[in-house]
Amino acid sequence: MNKVVISSLVAAVALLAVVSRVAMAEEVKHEGTISKIEGATVTVKAADAQHEMTLSPTTKITLDGKPARASDLKVGFKVKTVCEKEGDRVTCKQFDATSGAN
Repeated sequence: MNKVVISSLVAAVALLAVVSRVAMAEEVKHEGTISKIEGATVTVKAADAQHEMTLSPTTKITLDGKPARASDLKVGFKVKTVCEKEGDRVTCKQFDATSGAN
């Protein structure tokens, strides 16, 4: 009986840890122009400030409405992003860029 109670308690604590970590992430959106690209870190200049964000392997990137890769992005492209902010770290889930060629 004690093993069942302890196992249930351990499972509940693990679940609580996962749920609290997900709850800590805040969704943020940015719109502006790419001003700098360094590896997976992109800086977007918006009307109010500059925002530094990270592109992850799971970030959905589009360029002019078509699927793209991080290597397709260039300084000067207009962007709209949806990111998750956790502390000072901002990781993009969606990164929609427009080259201006359209």
